[in-house]
Amino acid sequence: MIAKKVLLVGNFGVGKTSLIRRFVLNEFSEDYISTIGVRVSKKVVEYNNDSIKLMIWDVAGTNGNEKIPKTYFLGAHAAMFVFDLSREETYLTIEENLNMVKDLSGLKEITIVGNKKDLLTAEELNNVLNVVSVDVDLVTSAKENDNVESAFMKLTAQTLK
Repeated sequence: MIAKKVLLVGNFGVGKTSLIRRFVLNEFSEDYISTIGVRVSKKVVEYNNDSIKLMIWDVAGTNGNEKIPKTYFLGAHAAMFVFDLSREETYLTIEENLNMVKDLSGLKEITIVGNKKDLLTAEELNNVLNVVSVDVDLVTSAKENDNVESAFMKLTAQTLK
């Protein structure tokens, strides 16, 4: 079995932990508990007839000013940058944040996910996607289990490049 380290990064409160809980445990909770430091979860997935053990590092969110320890990023095979579709401050500086993640991790590509689509109408969602300055790979809802599996499968594919 192949083991791959993947990172979930983004501002605080964007739903990184909720996405992981939905993917790993198929659970969702409305309660917000801030991640301190890093939390590692594991899940074995089947991809192209291979079993891949994802070591999912849930990196504590920031408000953009704090420094994240570089050690969290060492050895990462892929990363997912998560932003909150309903909170403008989580995507206005997305390019700067992505560059920081790329610098710390050495990764060239990062999967970009807009989460909490359940909080927006279709029109509001379109408006947000037109404002975001980078291409968004997937739009998800951890609450409604919408595109969560797809996001992690895209991340898995990224680990194999």
